[in-house]
Amino acid sequence: MSLWTCLSVLVACDDSAAPGWTFGGDAWASTGTTGDGPTSVTEASPLTPTTTDGPTTGAPLTCGDGVIDPGEVCDDGNLEPDDGCDAACMPIAAVEWTYTHNGGAGKDDVASGVAIDRTGRVFVVGAEVVQSRDALIVALAPDGAELWRKTIDSSGFEDAFVEVAVDGNNHVYAAGYEEIAAGVKAAVIRGFSADGEDLWKFSEAPPAAGLSGIDGLALGDGALYSTGSEDGPDSRLVVRRHEIATGAAVWKTSTQADASAAFAGGIAVWGPHMIAVGSALVGTELHPLIVQVTHTGEVTWTAVESRHRGAWSDAAAIGNAGDVVLAGRLEPVDGQGFDVAVRRITVEGAAVWAQTIDHVAGFDDGRGVAVGAGQAIFVAGAVTTSSGDSEIFGARLSGAGERRWTHVNANRGVGLDDHGTAAAFGPGFIVLAGDAQVAGEGANVWVRRFSAE
Repeated sequence: MSLWTCLSVLVACDDSAAPGWTFGGDAWASTGTTGDGPTSVTEASPLTPTTTDGPTTGAPLTCGDGVIDPGEVCDDGNLEPDDGCDAACMPIAAVEWTYTHNGGAGKDDVASGVAIDRTGRVFVVGAEVVQSRDALIVALAPDGAELWRKTIDSSGFEDAFVEVAVDGNNHVYAAGYEEIAAGVKAAVIRGFSADGEDLWKFSEAPPAAGLSGIDGLALGDGALYSTGSEDGPDSRLVVRRHEIATGAAVWKTSTQADASAAFAGGIAVWGPHMIAVGSALVGTELHPLIVQVTHTGEVTWTAVESRHRGAWSDAAAIGNAGDVVLAGRLEPVDGQGFDVAVRRITVEGAAVWAQTIDHVAGFDDGRGVAVGAGQAIFVAGAVTTSSGDSEIFGARLSGAGERRWTHVNANRGVGLDDHGTAAAFGPGFIVLAGDAQVAGEGANVWVRRFSAE
């Protein structure tokens, strides 16, 4: 999730079981391209027609007998909902557990990032309100039990973690911002052991009084890479390479992508290149931004999509050829609202496939994306429902962009906005994290584990 979303009051984002997934469509031209990168981005040919979430004529008569008959997509031998195959013999999310946390002040507490180590432990980062707004990190056992929890208040002002990564040694890296003086926020990364022991801290103030922070983390080439936004004389997207043992920055590069300003989302590492994503300010509107950076810090190309408003929020490497999956929001038709957007691109920036997800109406947003075994894709976000509320959303896709299932956490309270922000794959499971409103408690940290099919 973008720092610039995190710094604001909880922005409405909503998801649902998305009736009508559109594959293919018109080309999205790009502008502000530099270097040898793409000058246009074109969607792949349609993979499947637009579909709805389940049959319109009722469940097949033989659903629940354990045999996949014509008209059935799955059949697990029962008619139980929420176990991976519903009573209409259509794939559905199989929920294993849900964890929530309400901070001491009973105000807005959020999860913004999630990562899973090789033992299946789940590490969630975000912020909670105690007296001030403090950075939060929580470790959960594979069964959802809380192992440990830490809040960090560096200076009595506002602090928050936005993203988290875990390496092969089960060391945990949490990144975000810390307010070092009133209205001045510095980029920060903290290293922890799997048991929550402090290992190191990296902090860098903005070049002028203003905002700076880290939005994305990625591991590769024996180093830790970060991307963030920095507000100085101008706002720029920043990429850094860090020593994994100390957090020290080896190099730092930045770009405005030939726009008025550039803001960071996520980052993905593959081979000799990285893809950082975010948004660029063109006139008075934000447009999706893609930046390719080498491991030595050279910006090889940037691409701003001029034809549609929107932003990329996260990126994840997929496959063995350097492809990257992007998640964010796009406005396919001017004035008709933003939809969840998912796109698979090559390392050169060409689209392999692309699609948007329009739930009902209003503001829909993809905020996190993860890739698991067999090129499985999971997108976290939020969608607007018919009541006008925002709901937590998750979508499971194949590497070819085909939908497996979608999930919406329907909060029954009218006027209670919830947001999905982060996704991660573990051994045999998927985790979706975000925040859910509870009357009298504001937003609570919300984490749900699903069985991976």
